[in-house]
Amino acid sequence: MDIRQLTFFTTIVDHAYNLTRASKHLHISQPALSQLVREFEELEQVELFLRHHGRLTGLTDAGQQFYEDALSVLHGHQQMMEHLHERSRVLRGKVRLGIPPVILPVLFSQLIPKLMAEHPGIELEIIEEGAFELKRRLLLEELDLAILIEPGETYGIERHRLIEDEVVVAVRPSHPLSESESVSYRDLAEEPLVILNDSFMLHHQILSQFRHVQVEPQIFFTSGAWDLLIGMVQELDVVSILPEPILRFHHADDIRILPFDPPMLWDVSLNRLSGVEQRPLVRHVEDYVLHYFKSYWPHPSDRTADAKKNPDQPHLL
Repeated sequence: MDIRQLTFFTTIVDHAYNLTRASKHLHISQPALSQLVREFEELEQVELFLRHHGRLTGLTDAGQQFYEDALSVLHGHQQMMEHLHERSRVLRGKVRLGIPPVILPVLFSQLIPKLMAEHPGIELEIIEEGAFELKRRLLLEELDLAILIEPGETYGIERHRLIEDEVVVAVRPSHPLSESESVSYRDLAEEPLVILNDSFMLHHQILSQFRHVQVEPQIFFTSGAWDLLIGMVQELDVVSILPEPILRFHHADDIRILPFDPPMLWDVSLNRLSGVEQRPLVRHVEDYVLHYFKSYWPHPSDRTADAKKNPDQPHLL
């Protein structure tokens, strides 16, 4: 007996064994319903209904057990179909995701095509702005999710760390600092700096570090284009301060990377408004991004271990 036939059987019981009312409810003829019952009983060699002068009056013991089992199966089938339809709805619609342009090609060049290929029903709207603007738009509910680059917590925003890497110093090999094992902010006191502009959180973090050691930085040039900053380091005796993943992405073997001592961390997080019920579609994208970085993005310690295994491999790769 299939789901349709189970529904017919339970409907007969629910209508007090009155085939006329049951057939009207099911929109089939009474003779067809009577025939279905007879054929099933003959096929399974079992009596489900008690009869009196050819009329159904109740259930046999076997019929009662079958009715209870049928209700359980029908309930499970209904839940299964609800889950199927809910899943279908989850994977359709628009999600507004804010990402700082400085990290879009570095961290998301593989994730976004992968997400869209696997879920063609999702319309992913990418908003490229600096961290300050993305945070503002998130708080105004103009974004569903935002990637932010900053330390610490912000009231009203729920934060999930994606990666924790390092901010490093970049110089060309001929620069006097290139042979150093590490540098401090005091070491950079007299160096011309080319750094990201003030629309980026990193700009403000760098200036904060200089203020902390009471050093006035020599800002030579600022830009929102990290590739331009790298090009300036390659051509001039200037110093840039950038997240190490950006330099790894650039694959520049003509640049020396120097860590800070103590290390300066670069924290990238996925953020959403706290205390706000998210649409299932947004939760799905959020879980997808978190899983991707947990599964595919190497931790700095992993790269250190790989470097020890492959000492001849270039530092940036």
